[in-house]
Amino acid sequence: MMTLGSLRALAVAAFTLTTLTAACSSKVENSQHVAAIRQTVEGTPSWLDRGEVGKRLWQIERQFYEARGFMPAWVDGDGTTDHWNDLVQQLAYSERHGLDPAAYGPQEFERLRDASQTRTRGTRFPVERIPEMDARMTYAYLRYAADLLGWTRSARQVHPTWLAPAKKEDLAARLSAAIAGNRVRDSLEELAPTHTQYKGLQAALARGQQPDRVEHIKMNMERWRWAPRDLGQRYILINVPSYQLQVMEGEQPALSMRVIVGQPDHQTPIFSDEMTYVVFSPYWNIPPDILREETLPRVVSDPDYLQRNNIEVVGPAGKGEVLDPEDIDWSDEDAIKGLRFRQAPGPENALGLVKFIFPNHFNVYLHDTPGDTLFFKEHRTFSHGCIRVEQPVELARYVLGGRPEWTESRIRAAMGTNKEETVTLERPLRVHIGYWTAWVEPDGKTVTFTDDPYGLDPRHARLRGATL
Repeated sequence: MMTLGSLRALAVAAFTLTTLTAACSSKVENSQHVAAIRQTVEGTPSWLDRGEVGKRLWQIERQFYEARGFMPAWVDGDGTTDHWNDLVQQLAYSERHGLDPAAYGPQEFERLRDASQTRTRGTRFPVERIPEMDARMTYAYLRYAADLLGWTRSARQVHPTWLAPAKKEDLAARLSAAIAGNRVRDSLEELAPTHTQYKGLQAALARGQQPDRVEHIKMNMERWRWAPRDLGQRYILINVPSYQLQVMEGEQPALSMRVIVGQPDHQTPIFSDEMTYVVFSPYWNIPPDILREETLPRVVSDPDYLQRNNIEVVGPAGKGEVLDPEDIDWSDEDAIKGLRFRQAPGPENALGLVKFIFPNHFNVYLHDTPGDTLFFKEHRTFSHGCIRVEQPVELARYVLGGRPEWTESRIRAAMGTNKEETVTLERPLRVHIGYWTAWVEPDGKTVTFTDDPYGLDPRHARLRGATL
């Protein structure tokens, strides 16, 4: 029989057990955070990046939370989730992409987690801290994603004719799918370039073998983030600072040659386009700036200049007849304005015997040259912006490879007829003109640091808040 004291002890124990069970079973519901998260994302927190990118990312964040009813994304009640841990680890991993982890705040998130540890229940964040923490983690994901996509800086801030269209990506949808599928880390890594050059620079950065060149490597990794993600299965890649052209099939070069690029005062623009046709024995239509600055002054001082250089004067558009230079009043500026000047086909033509056209508003293309000796110069900035190729016959054979009737002998014959002939490629071939001053050699390990003919590296470094 139980005594009165035993009954009292049992009652106290039962009360204590009931109280502890209730306490342990009490759970913070995600719905408790909805109002505070809505208030946070509808405001403008002080920790947002200023500028257009920050505004864009904050708008994306608002869309993300609105789509999920302003429920938290990174916590379950007041505890961590697997994707909380994955994001923090991935933010720290950003340094392998040449990015600064401090820009995303992983250490701050870890400190909050460490301060929220309990003896029996693991991590339990203070409820009042969760809404802002959740919003900041979402913003960190978006900011990191934007950096990998090349949104943070514009290539045109480095070079006014560096055309690198911003990559399109629905980051709100990507993040929603990443959280639902618990694949936050993969969803971010998928945004990084997969080019062999990028991977090689990434490996060189991780090895840390050239600490004095770290910023050069990081800058060039960013330039690859500006480049198109899909370069094409077959494409032409021209690296202006190394004065090299490669015809690529996948990741393997099928053809390589030296090139001559624009002078510092006539810089070759940086962009991508598609080659669609080849012109054999081309006319050279003298561009207005060259005509104004070079050709006309020589004509005035040297009456035989046009004939000696095989340059024809063509009448106003619509008529197009070739005029006799002796019938032109060279003192009449209005009459001269309506004229066009072109150099006839031939071995002395400034374009050589063939040009390769990828139509663009810069009027830049690849072409042959009669000045072959310039290819032996170490620094090859001699053109007015177009790109002169060392092996025009080999390049013509490759780009016309889909048309078997264009044999080497036929190509050489077409180059020597002094009669212009246009040949369309069987299918367009992508052309990428880039500016990389750190280049990974075929062994995948050696990094060559090239010339910087247009002085873009210091400018790029300043934009990044770094020095060389």
